[in-house]
Amino acid sequence: MKSSLARVFADFAAGVSAADIPSDVRHAGHLHLVDTIGVCIAGAAPSEESGQAARKLARKWQAPKGATVFGLGTQCRSEMAALINGALAQALEMDDKHGSSLARPGSTVLPAALAVAEEEEGTVDDVVTAIAIGYEVMIRLGFVAGKRFLERGYHTSSLLGAFGTAATIGRLRGCTPDQIVDAFGIAGTMASGIQESTRTGATSKILHGGWGAHSGIIAIDLAIAGVTGPESVFEGKMGFFETHLTPVDGSLDWTTPVAKLGTHWYLPATSFKPYPCCQLLHAFIEASKQLLVELARDGVSLDRIQRINCKLAEPGLTLVTEPRNRKWAPQTRHEARFSLPFAIASALIHGDVGLDTFSEERLADPDIRQLASLISAEPDPDSDYPAHCPARMEIETTGGKIYSKHVPYHPGSAEAALSQADVLDKFARNTKWLFGDGAHDAGVALIDLPGTTPLAILVRDIAAQAVDSRVREGA
Repeated sequence: MKSSLARVFADFAAGVSAADIPSDVRHAGHLHLVDTIGVCIAGAAPSEESGQAARKLARKWQAPKGATVFGLGTQCRSEMAALINGALAQALEMDDKHGSSLARPGSTVLPAALAVAEEEEGTVDDVVTAIAIGYEVMIRLGFVAGKRFLERGYHTSSLLGAFGTAATIGRLRGCTPDQIVDAFGIAGTMASGIQESTRTGATSKILHGGWGAHSGIIAIDLAIAGVTGPESVFEGKMGFFETHLTPVDGSLDWTTPVAKLGTHWYLPATSFKPYPCCQLLHAFIEASKQLLVELARDGVSLDRIQRINCKLAEPGLTLVTEPRNRKWAPQTRHEARFSLPFAIASALIHGDVGLDTFSEERLADPDIRQLASLISAEPDPDSDYPAHCPARMEIETTGGKIYSKHVPYHPGSAEAALSQADVLDKFARNTKWLFGDGAHDAGVALIDLPGTTPLAILVRDIAAQAVDSRVREGA
């Protein structure tokens, strides 16, 4: 590259016109906006730990005029609303994700864009334009290192999210390319996020989305105020990639991130997640459901299962199976969302995985634990992870009969995409606690909003519903 990556992305963020963004990309952006609001509301449910924590934080950080915390009807300064909403979006593991880059812009770029646009009187079109830019920056940065961040125990939501958010907010606030370059450099100083919480069940992992959203806004604020950041933030010897990955395994990819920038858009290939758990488990849930059909066809009950073997690639294998004593008998909801044995046993016993799968009652279910004890896991040498999260699963029953299933594409991927109807059904499930029987219609109304609609109007009815719900709760 003749220019630094920060300069290339900053020029792109400030210079691309709304008219240059194809209609299918804009439609995808609008649908991701609706999906993200839905997963934020799901995370804000009073029955969820994330919702309980969000209520305490929103009361502490509330502002008379600011941005809405979805599901609560409370307003905070935009950077604090983005922090809470980003955490809520990631709390139940239903935020969107781009495959090979491992980027999760729905819990970083989008909460920040929604908060700033609401506070500064932006429109739906403004948000869609800005997030299309932010998704590109975050996803393309993910190509530089591939899965090496995850192998090191880092999490890309907060590592890469701040950069995508800085591009998004820089666009919304009309920043110059120089200001966005400075914001990238500042964001590099704040880049963080470790995966240890997924091994222990600690809920601090949900902050990764919120921190990426929050720090990207702060980076732009600081850049506008005159604080400067290194333009060599990405390529520098003491820059973001070298410091987080030294010693670097192999060479970093500086070509793919800039290839066809502005003509090829990755937003439409970003997956919607159908299940409230780690995406690595989704294809295994599908495999379980398909194998249930075969078992039922042959009149084989679950009590005749002798063993279940699963294959998946590293570093994902370790993520959902270690430490063994915690993953085979998870103690907390968050721990269960990253447990391969718990997800498979739940899917086989109940026929599906949903929000109620991770209730306290299910965690203590002896039938789930007994079936989970029959599950083993090993590496899959044929996996194409991280492009996809495939599943290879084998069930052996009494008498030695073996049932096998290979699900090559996780649900939500481009090859197994969720339709708009699927996304709206997901929105309805996620928001039923707030909207009741009107949940599906609320999602349809959001997707049908004209692009000229101010964000303040978009959230007004949601906030009103949250107030009504709060009254019903007696809060």
